[in-house]
Amino acid sequence: MLNALGLLIVIATIAPALPAAAAQEPAPEAVAAATVALVESWPDGRTNYELTSTRHASMWTPVFPRIDGYVVPQGSVRVYAVQFARILVGSAIKVDVSVLLGSAQPPGVPVASLMISPGSHVVVEGLRKFGVQPVTLSMARVTPMTPYLPTVFSASTRIEISRVELLTAPYPGYRITLRNLGAEDVSTFHLQSYRGGDKALSTLKRTDDGRPLMKPGESYTFDMNITSGGGRDLPPDTWSPQPIDIVDIEAVRWADGTLEGVSPYPQLDAVVEAQSGRRLQLRRSVEALRATVAEPAVGAELLSALETRIAALPDADHEQLPGAQAAMRGTKAVLVSDIARFRQSPASRSDAAVRPWLTALLARYESWLTRMLPP
Repeated sequence: MLNALGLLIVIATIAPALPAAAAQEPAPEAVAAATVALVESWPDGRTNYELTSTRHASMWTPVFPRIDGYVVPQGSVRVYAVQFARILVGSAIKVDVSVLLGSAQPPGVPVASLMISPGSHVVVEGLRKFGVQPVTLSMARVTPMTPYLPTVFSASTRIEISRVELLTAPYPGYRITLRNLGAEDVSTFHLQSYRGGDKALSTLKRTDDGRPLMKPGESYTFDMNITSGGGRDLPPDTWSPQPIDIVDIEAVRWADGTLEGVSPYPQLDAVVEAQSGRRLQLRRSVEALRATVAEPAVGAELLSALETRIAALPDADHEQLPGAQAAMRGTKAVLVSDIARFRQSPASRSDAAVRPWLTALLARYESWLTRMLPP
């Protein structure tokens, strides 16, 4: 997303480690380097460029000009962000514009689906009905980024910068490999990059299942793709990504809860750990609910099938971090309580009522899981 200063920020990004072999011998690129960018020009003079390739990509920004005097319709919610999903189709860029209401949580409300061809300038008037001034979309040719490696350093002497490599396709950027020299598991780390004295890409790295990011002696490899930015003294309809100068691993959180460095989001540490465990248990719970709904059984037999599946779910995984384990147990306990309450209700004694309740419960947990997923 873009913050008020126009800097690209990703918070709590899910980014599994790449295989260690990838850091030694990167696999051949399957896609050609991006040669065009989607241009988003706002009435307030702000312009953003998004590299576009045959791979689907999207971004959202809470920074956009609103229509003065606009009143949110009764029962509706104020727009939090405008989202652009893009992909190169032939020589044109297919763009799906949507708005995120109230927060960054999906799903978005579709606004327009457009094809941006070379030389075209398309105004998205549909944003007006949401109180947002129209954005103009166009296309720019991309000139290559200056190919040099950034300086990478860590706030912790126990985190070794093992390798830094250039990426070229489909997007320019860097592949960075870290190694845990400590005796403790790494829970998360926060990264802040810079172009000169200006902040650039920022991200909080963690796993998606509540396990440590790096065990002692292990390596972790991740990519930093440079896909967006503003324009700087370039010919019309031309853009070039700006390289990163410095990558700072500015805060490392260890599994015992200690923190090295200064985290810009210290309040998120425990939340991130718990959310990872909750997401994993919700996925398992939703799978169990779906399997039960698909059964031909009815009434008490159907309810018993669900109880058997839920009882078989692990309370936690022993390799998870403590906060993730607690969230796993808590999430399972909530589902067990939901089933127990229905068991105690008069409706549970009616065969005709069990399947509708189970279907509604599945929809509830699917919505809960969707809210837990990052945008």
